[in-house]
Amino acid sequence: MKKTFAYVAIFFTAYCIFAIALMPASWLISQIQLPKNVAISSVEGTVWHSEIKQVMVDDIVINQVQSSLSFMSVLMLNPELDITFGNALVNGPEGQLTISGLLSEMVVEDAQINVAANTVAARLNLPIDIIAHEQLQLNITRFIVGAPICSELEGDLQWRNAAATAFEEKVELGGLAAKLSCDKGELIADIDPENNLGLSYRATLAQGGRLSGSGYLTPAEKFPEPLTAVLSFLGKPDRKGRYRLKI
Repeated sequence: MKKTFAYVAIFFTAYCIFAIALMPASWLISQIQLPKNVAISSVEGTVWHSEIKQVMVDDIVINQVQSSLSFMSVLMLNPELDITFGNALVNGPEGQLTISGLLSEMVVEDAQINVAANTVAARLNLPIDIIAHEQLQLNITRFIVGAPICSELEGDLQWRNAAATAFEEKVELGGLAAKLSCDKGELIADIDPENNLGLSYRATLAQGGRLSGSGYLTPAEKFPEPLTAVLSFLGKPDRKGRYRLKI
C-alpha cells in the first residue's frame, strides 16, 4: 500500500511539473489583471521561457520582452525571473532586470534600463518647450516594492552628454546624475550638485504618482551661455544668486 501511494505521489508530482513546464505563457498572462494603461500583444513560449512582442504603457512602446524563469528558484519556493527587453535596432526602452519574491515581497535587482531622454522630458510640465537629446540610464542595485511605492531602493539615474534644444538652439549641458533612494515609502531622487548647471534638486514620487520637488539653480562659470536667456522665466535670484525651483 505504501509503495502504491509513493508511486502515485511521484506520478502526480511529475505530472504537475510537466504540466507547468508546458503551460503557455499567453494563458498565464490572460489570468493577470493588468492596469488599464498597460496592453500586451503577441505572447509566445511557456512559463519557463517566454517572449512578448510588444508591451505598451500609456504611449510608451516596449519591444521584444523576453523572460526566463529559474527552475532552481521555483524549487526553493522563491521564483526568480530574468527579463530583457528592446535592442539597439528598434525604438523604445532597452534593458534587463531580475525579479524575485513573486510569492511575497517583490524585489527588483541588477536592473539597467536605457530610455531616450526626450521620452521623459515630453512628460514633464516644463515652462518652455524643449527637446532632450541622448539617453537616460537607470541603474538599480536593489528595489523592494512596498507601501506606497518602496521599502528599499539603491540606484542611480545617469544622463551622460546631456543636451537640449530650446528656442531652436541646441545646448550642451554636460553630465547629470541623480542618486535614488526610498524614504518612508516614497521614491527620492537627489541630483548630484556637481554639474555645469549649478543644479541641486530633490524630487519625490509619492502615492498615486504625485510628483513634487524643490531645489536651486545657481549659474556659475560653467553655466551654458545660451541658457542665460531662460533664467528670466525662473523669476529673480536670491542674495546668493540662486534661482528657486519647485514643482
